[in-house]
Amino acid sequence: MPLCRRLFLLGGSAAFDAAADVFVPAAGGQDARIALLLQGGETWKKYVPGYVRPWEQRGASQYDLIVPDESSVLDVKQASAILREATGIFIGGGHTPTYHRLYATEPIRGIIRERYQTGVPVAGMSAGALIAPELCALTHDETGKDSLTTLPGLGLIQNVIVGVHFTESNRLPGLLEAMIENRIKTGWGINEGACAVFENEQFKGTLGQSVYQIAMTDFENKSYEMTQSATYLPCER
Repeated sequence: MPLCRRLFLLGGSAAFDAAADVFVPAAGGQDARIALLLQGGETWKKYVPGYVRPWEQRGASQYDLIVPDESSVLDVKQASAILREATGIFIGGGHTPTYHRLYATEPIRGIIRERYQTGVPVAGMSAGALIAPELCALTHDETGKDSLTTLPGLGLIQNVIVGVHFTESNRLPGLLEAMIENRIKTGWGINEGACAVFENEQFKGTLGQSVYQIAMTDFENKSYEMTQSATYLPCER
């Protein structure tokens, strides 16, 4: 059976249940062992039940937390060991620059990429979704800078820019800015209740509501076309 690499990009926490319907079986169902990567901080523990409850409701009760310490320092050895044992990897939401520093830089970046290449499904919610592609576009409000900031991401998919909380937070202008600046022809705008599913680096459809494809037709004139994407159907086995 050919290898199927799966990537799940959630626009917000409202997509947890819709994504879990496919992510949990992909990670092994009742035998899944999911690594949950979070940003830390004083209140991180209160968010854990929201992530894991949908997994537990679908039979996946084993999960391991990867969280930096009180000084925002990650135990790289422990994190690496968890990732190498995981059958599914889920990167949470929050402050995107923090997630980028912790998980989209070496050596953790390389381990996530390695596990993904072997068929371990990877999911990212909000900030976790933004750092998944080859390029991570950071909004002005997250960086405090006047200009757009684009950083190397995890590189799990290429030649796309991702926007989350898409229609709810009017992220289209920022997404278009990032696409134009980086000469990227395809963008994906993901609403808070939606999950964009990629298989073998190709977009395959939407779980929940709604994902939009933005196709840049003319960079100089800032012309584009936007279409709503169809519901995800699993690839044949």
